[in-house]
Amino acid sequence: MGTSTVSASVDSTTKAIANARIREAGATPNSVIRDLWAHIASTGDIPVYDDSSSRRSRKQTAMQRLEALRATVPSGTPLATMSDSEVREELRNRHV
Repeated sequence: MGTSTVSASVDSTTKAIANARIREAGATPNSVIRDLWAHIASTGDIPVYDDSSSRRSRKQTAMQRLEALRATVPSGTPLATMSDSEVREELRNRHV
């Protein structure tokens, strides 16, 4: 059975953290990738990972919280009509 090389680009920090955790688990990056590819090949299933810690998901959560906060603000107050950048600026200025 021949072998092939698989490559991917990942953020440097993510790579360093993942490599450390893989080593802590007693594995190697190659063994993790081989096992993942073998799993996909044998089952046809691509694992779905919780992306709640991703930047995009955190930003979406923050925006949802901002919208929920805005919904609780009585209409006619300055906050009700402020843009996102104006709200950020207002919050920054409160700690001055």
